[in-house]
Amino acid sequence: MTQSMKTDTALPIFSHEYWQRQAVLCQWFANLLIKELDEPALTAYRAGDAAPLLGWLSEDGLGQEAEALQSAIAGFTLLEHPRLELAADFATLFLSDARHSAAPYASCYLGERGSFMKEPAQRMAERLRNAGVILPADVNEPADHLAVMLDYLAGAYRQLSEQPLTAQSEPLTGISQFLQEELCSWLPAFSQRCLQTPVVSPFYPTLTQLINNFCRQRLQEANRD
Repeated sequence: MTQSMKTDTALPIFSHEYWQRQAVLCQWFANLLIKELDEPALTAYRAGDAAPLLGWLSEDGLGQEAEALQSAIAGFTLLEHPRLELAADFATLFLSDARHSAAPYASCYLGERGSFMKEPAQRMAERLRNAGVILPADVNEPADHLAVMLDYLAGAYRQLSEQPLTAQSEPLTGISQFLQEELCSWLPAFSQRCLQTPVVSPFYPTLTQLINNFCRQRLQEANRD
């Protein structure tokens, strides 16, 4: 996050800058889901560093979701031990038994509940290989972890931002297929399970609802004529 980002003007859809924004937002979501917030990140959030990113989301029509996440961030000050309590929420939601938690793996929702490393993980691993993507050594997660998938989507948007406007049709079709088949197919159930899991802070359930609506909006956008 950085306070130097500007949100003064909504960007034209399909512009290079617009796709770059979507890449940054996808990368932000991925970073939030791959590990717990540390103390420097919490300090940055309390200082308002998320405001530019939330501003982008509001400009893109996700104002209600952005406001809800901002409210959850403001609520960090009400926690007695923010880092520890948010880490406990992260563990409860994403690290517990997949049969009883909101495990962030596509295989758990597109197959038998609580299942791991099924067809969604194999498809995603193939996508990563085809794109020449090697996960960092500290990311010890299956390929169908939501953070990995959002990181992949961020890369697709970065590549799209480098294409001439007349050559965006094919990569947009690929993004549309990825969103429809690999993300929007299970994110509603995932975000709903997050909302139903008792936690101390609304931060992560609100975040996952935002990600669900963000991906649904990106799918509708990619399918425009």
